[in-house]
Amino acid sequence: MILLRTSGVLYRFALHQAVNNRAWIMLGLGQPVMWLVLFGPLLESLSGPGMGHSGQFEMFVPGLLMMVALFGSTFMGLGLLADLRAGFLERLAVTPVSPVCLLIGWLLRDVTLLTAQALLLLGVGGAMGLHIHLAGTALALSLVALVGVLGAGASYALALVVRDENTLAGAVNFVTMPMTLVSGLLLPVALAPGWLRMLAKANPLYYAVEAARSLMAGHLTDPAVPAGFAVIGALVITIVWWAVSLFRRGVV
Repeated sequence: MILLRTSGVLYRFALHQAVNNRAWIMLGLGQPVMWLVLFGPLLESLSGPGMGHSGQFEMFVPGLLMMVALFGSTFMGLGLLADLRAGFLERLAVTPVSPVCLLIGWLLRDVTLLTAQALLLLGVGGAMGLHIHLAGTALALSLVALVGVLGAGASYALALVVRDENTLAGAVNFVTMPMTLVSGLLLPVALAPGWLRMLAKANPLYYAVEAARSLMAGHLTDPAVPAGFAVIGALVITIVWWAVSLFRRGVV
């Protein structure tokens, strides 16, 4: 109970900081909407394997949700490094608060922010003609949360390992760029040549994107759904365990 109570206090503190950041509100909420409004219409005349017949937004929005989860979480470690340099974590270390509570609070904040972005994106998509299957969309949002925990947890852990903003940013870009390109995030992998489709099978984000597309199309029993949750869930457990072990060793 003490762990949960302390994590809740730190969560509210971190969320308050984020909400008071007007730059984040403008950029964090505005960027995914710009992708939808400016890139989505380019897909209207596109046809081919994996495109389906339900419209370009039913194909594009699930991938865009995963992109929001990936890029909205993997740079969170920069905030940890800023707190390290400001001495906030050093002061926290002399209190009875467990560093693990800090990690839990931050991860909850990150999931909350990503969910807000995703809901805004779905609202704009709905206004532009996206058909929203309620049950499937709710499950897709839970997958967004899992991808967010995966990305943020990895970012925090890596930040504690490298302890340098330039190295962290370079490492994040080095990993997320190929993950994005070889995931079918913007366009279905079915449109790609055979070798690229095989390469996509080694990309965990691919399974999340395929699961989200099936869910938002209302195909709740599609095999891609349990595959996506299984792959991302296993990685979340591994990454969170890694991050918790690093936080327990000390964040200062």
